[in-house]
Amino acid sequence: MNRRYRINEPLGKGGFGITYLCTDLQSGERVAVKEFFPRGAERSGNDVSPVADDLKEVYYDKLSSFSEEFRIISTISNDHVVKVLDFFTENNTAYYVMEFIDGLNLKEYVKSNGIPDLKTCYRILLDILDGVDSIHDRGYIHGDLKPTNIMATDDGRIKVMDFGAACLKDAFFSFLSAKVISISYSCPEKFFASSVPDYSWDIYSIGGIMFFLLSGKDPVPATERVKGIPLEMSLISNRKARLIIEKAMSFSPKKRYRDSDKFKKALSSRFFF
Repeated sequence: MNRRYRINEPLGKGGFGITYLCTDLQSGERVAVKEFFPRGAERSGNDVSPVADDLKEVYYDKLSSFSEEFRIISTISNDHVVKVLDFFTENNTAYYVMEFIDGLNLKEYVKSNGIPDLKTCYRILLDILDGVDSIHDRGYIHGDLKPTNIMATDDGRIKVMDFGAACLKDAFFSFLSAKVISISYSCPEKFFASSVPDYSWDIYSIGGIMFFLLSGKDPVPATERVKGIPLEMSLISNRKARLIIEKAMSFSPKKRYRDSDKFKKALSSRFFF
């Protein structure tokens, strides 16, 4: 792989690619390398290609989106956002190199350690919001914030990762062509035929992460809430935490926290606002 990176083992596979644990032969450090390998692709020797000729256009469109994912992350420098180190193309596909994060995603973290206390929960959320703030500062929306896309490192750091659904604020968005929709953590607007991406999309998702951290359960999807099935707020014992979640996950974008900074202030304050 580029002669610089030696594959040690696969770390996981998603809808758009395979991530490998590799060794950087120049520095000797462990890194994570994500290879573009979408559903509908096959490998012939080292080369990757779509399984059928009529999928070629889709394949190269997705490859372009994969390259854009790297470009977005490379513009962001924040201790709470995964760091990208390199990008290269070969084997009719593309790869980008990230820092290797040794730890657990939040889904695994809660399964392994149990529901965190309120202080720990707030610290995790403040770190997530700090990372997301840096994304918003660049004019982007993460678009797929959920427990499995947040890593807790072995030394206690929090890292936002996986930018496969990222998009520019106010860009045209179509549900029919959406790259990723995580049903329990996506705001109602994402299920409309078309809508305009807004920072409040990420605020809703972080409210969902807060619900998960304090209950151990995924929140009721927006598609069910519109049918009258409420969030299970009885699972959240702290009144202020309940109020914050309800505000962050409001159906109306205008009723959510306006930005990450307002959300952080609500968590840090002794009072609810």
